Amino acid sequence: MSVLRIKVLTCILILAAVFVVMTDMAASASDEGGIPAKRGVLLVAFGSSLPEGQAAINAVEDAVRSAYPDVEVRVSFTSRIIMRKIAREQNKIIDEPAVALAKMAYEGFTDVVVMSTHVIPGAEYQDLEAVVDGFKLMHEHGTKAGFRYIALSKPLLSGGPDFERMAQVMTSTYNRESGNGAVIFVGHGTHHFADSAYSTLQVALWQRSPNFFVGTIEGLPAYDDVLAQLKKTKNKNVVLAPAMLVAGDHATNDIGGSEDDSWKSMLTAEGYNVTPKFVGLGQNEAVRNLLIDKLREAWGDNAP
Repeated sequence: MSVLRIKVLTCILILAAVFVVMTDMAASASDEGGIPAKRGVLLVAFGSSLPEGQAAINAVEDAVRSAYPDVEVRVSFTSRIIMRKIAREQNKIIDEPAVALAKMAYEGFTDVVVMSTHVIPGAEYQDLEAVVDGFKLMHEHGTKAGFRYIALSKPLLSGGPDFERMAQVMTSTYNRESGNGAVIFVGHGTHHFADSAYSTLQVALWQRSPNFFVGTIEGLPAYDDVLAQLKKTKNKNVVLAPAMLVAGDHATNDIGGSEDDSWKSMLTAEGYNVTPKFVGLGQNEAVRNLLIDKLREAWGDNAP
């Protein structure tokens, strides 16, 4: 077990213990002796303080509530910077996953699925996986802070069929734009090995059309890689779209911003006519359906 995972599990145990000490109500959350099921979904996103970004998260939340009308849905962010900013500017408290799950155990939830909204199974997803594993461990050891059932849904791009399905969604959504030029989807990217998912998605897109490209801000394919491929085409019109759940800070600054180092500015300097689309994946109904499919898979035989 890695040092990071041990630290995460230790923090979870401490957090959960605080809630258990406060009241013995948490005992019902892990007591399987005839206790009625109380199911919940914890939707986890990186977070956004921008209205456009929050709109995407809200759209996913609404989709979950529609799919599971009898299940309580809660939202958690992983970015502490964003959570602090929202608390300061909007006077709204959003919990990080470990705290949110500890509260749900305290309130007597028995069956919980943590819904990932990640695009790839990178470091952020692994951190969330460690949190979920911590609560599984608590139940296995008979503590009062665990759940009878807890599972984590998979990211959008986590298996072979996922790339084909996502490519189909992307090409269908931007079919009109691709007929008049190139469409470049820009993801966050990472130094984690899961970054290879973006290259796999690129192959799946090219199988449908040579006018679709995938790039990343912090990984591969990088901007220069995309530009080299773009120059091989006759396209002069380019649409930039975020391959991220939300069209937040990265979309408005790194991708479509006015700064010299934004993708829009750099492509414009190369002579392209660039149109940014500030629409996150969460605002796409077809993508939301893919996330709901992942959620159903995570419920398994414990589905409401």
